[in-house]
Amino acid sequence: MKTVLFSLLFFLAVTTASASINPIDLVVQTDPTSHTLTLRTTLAVEQATKVQLKDVNGLVLHTTKLNPGDYLNGRFVLSKLPAGTYYVEVTDVQGKTVQPFTINAGGITADPALATRSFYPQVDLRDKLLTINYLNTSGSSTRIRLADSAGKAVITDRLPESTTVQRAYSLENLPAGEYFVTVSSPDVPSHTTSLRLD
Repeated sequence: MKTVLFSLLFFLAVTTASASINPIDLVVQTDPTSHTLTLRTTLAVEQATKVQLKDVNGLVLHTTKLNPGDYLNGRFVLSKLPAGTYYVEVTDVQGKTVQPFTINAGGITADPALATRSFYPQVDLRDKLLTINYLNTSGSSTRIRLADSAGKAVITDRLPESTTVQRAYSLENLPAGEYFVTVSSPDVPSHTTSLRLD
């Protein structure tokens, strides 16, 4: 891909707070007169978080990492970036938020109503009990597969349409070893978590 020439100024101020929050609260503000995009969080992030600026083809233009308790407060000067559609992508262990914005001759527009949030399945293994919790925002059918280290399926489960997935599986009869849990739905086409059974 042809190199994109642009001037990118990113100022990141990070402060630490004692309180932690659930999903990230991302605010995208634009100033058409100065042709800048400001990104900030109004609450501290609870988990380690990655913020990326991407073009319409998925090329990463900038990456910032936040630690638990941090705030994002950044300003991008994009006056030399070509007109088109771009994305701010915020990812943590809970899921991913994608905020699109457009640069055109009139400036920058970012509609918060167009932002999407996908949640990742939360997989936990305690005392040989495997639990899976998943907020399935599309409400479509979900598939769960547990495979051993050789890739052989030991549990397969197809769940009916629902926005909430809560499943528990006893693994007491399985031998010790490494296993892989894969949860699939339109929201997360393939989300795999490895776990160790002792």
